[in-house]
Amino acid sequence: MAYIGNQVTTVPFITDTFSGNGTATSFGALTRAPAGSASIAVYVSGAYKTPGSDYTVSGTQITFAVAPASGTNNIVVLHLGSGSVTQ
Repeated sequence: MAYIGNQVTTVPFITDTFSGNGTATSFGALTRAPAGSASIAVYVSGAYKTPGSDYTVSGTQITFAVAPASGTNNIVVLHLGSGSVTQ
């Protein structure tokens, strides 16, 4: 299919992963500072976390209301809005 304008090239989301230990509630540093809590999608052990109630963000630091369970790379942060670029 032909495009008018710049060709869209897809790129993967910027992703940060952390390992919970059952006691720590604060993690960082994120790859980049999101505009706010809703600018990232956060999953702990595959379960989506709600921005503002399950976690907050300050700069490149994410703080959970409840400490995530122990696990290797069980905290996944997807930075939204970086799914495509133009060339």
